[in-house]
Amino acid sequence: MRREYSFEERHERACLRAAMNIRGLWEEKGSSDTRLIEGLLLPDDFTVVGHSRAFSGQGRREHVIPRLVVIKEVHDMLERGATDAQIAIFIRDHVKIVRISNEECSRLDRKDQLGLRQRMPTGWAFGDDIYARLSAANFGWVSMNGSEAPPG
Repeated sequence: MRREYSFEERHERACLRAAMNIRGLWEEKGSSDTRLIEGLLLPDDFTVVGHSRAFSGQGRREHVIPRLVVIKEVHDMLERGATDAQIAIFIRDHVKIVRISNEECSRLDRKDQLGLRQRMPTGWAFGDDIYARLSAANFGWVSMNGSEAPPG
């Protein structure tokens, strides 16, 4: 008989599946793929937390911490002996998406602008504000519950 899971339980299980797949590839190849923290294993239902005030339906999904940065940290955690459960919690806490406009995307990514496509602002470290890229770009955004979030 199939069990009914709460939203929180499904989110936890999705993060654990992602963690186990990342570990498996890392053990076999010494690396993994950033797409393991995307839709198939970690659906948008769990990761989209809001949209910028400038977003009007056209634009893109922006990971608040680039996937490359998250995966690199997960690999470092694996090197330090982290468990799948610890990695799953890390993924849950750090994989968040905000929908942004095409203009905001360009400003964030372009090297002649902020140049933050696959990196966080200089000086940022895990434990700091996960929305630091949005703050650096001065993007105000609205959370999924409708409340205004501060710029970034």
